[in-house]
Amino acid sequence: MKTYLDCIPCFLKQTIELARITGVDDKLQKKIIDEVCKIIPEFSFEASPPQMAVKIHKIVRRLTSNKDPYKKIKQDSQKLGLDMYPYLKEQVAKADDALALAIKIAAIGNVIDFATNDFITIKKELKDITNHKFAVFDYEKFKDSLNNAKTILYLGDNAGETVFDKVLLEKISKDKRTYYAVRGFPTINDALEEDAIEAGIAHYAEIISNGSDAPGTFLNSCSKEFSDIFLNADLIISKGQGNFESLHGGNYPIFFIFMIKCPPVAKELNCKVGNLILKSGKE
Repeated sequence: MKTYLDCIPCFLKQTIELARITGVDDKLQKKIIDEVCKIIPEFSFEASPPQMAVKIHKIVRRLTSNKDPYKKIKQDSQKLGLDMYPYLKEQVAKADDALALAIKIAAIGNVIDFATNDFITIKKELKDITNHKFAVFDYEKFKDSLNNAKTILYLGDNAGETVFDKVLLEKISKDKRTYYAVRGFPTINDALEEDAIEAGIAHYAEIISNGSDAPGTFLNSCSKEFSDIFLNADLIISKGQGNFESLHGGNYPIFFIFMIKCPPVAKELNCKVGNLILKSGKE
């Protein structure tokens, strides 16, 4: 997905929030913003938003010496997800279509994103599963792909969301070789290996690192091990908007599951902010 003009103020908003989270003084926060502003004119609209985010985070890490500014927030997100897990399991157990509800739960879990939301918004969004509707729901295609797949690669997104992913993995991983990929290095509140382990993902999938610090998936910046698994998977499940922005348009056996969080992505899909998406990567 390309970058839109509307992405630029979002980059700056994220920069300010990230600078504040690091706890540095106003003078250094201003220096971080100045550095980011310098690179915006160099950024191509043909590149995807996560590629810009990589550059922003490198600036913040360099100027603050803080390698993981969102660590405390990720820990709180994990607790939020784990606290909700019994309720989520109960809902799936009594559902008429357990797989469809597990997909919805995974999509709703994508609201746990501190690049776009705070805890108040997140708790409100998670309160009632029935309030959320899919704008795109390629369910029959997904079931066909799942039935025919021997190898599944599940691309994780945010910490805390990992617990919601586990609900879906419980429904799809049986008799399948299943991998769950996390980021190789801290970026925003994206999940790392430790987050996936804490969520209990290892009971249903082999946890692997993609070897990258991008808040998306770019094969040219990922490890060879991950790239080999990606290119040979029968079914790829891509969670989150960052993964969608970086992989949409590629010729992969992929399904995107996420919640639309900004107008440019809504425009890309002809949907609305807040809509849930289960979209096949192949038309």
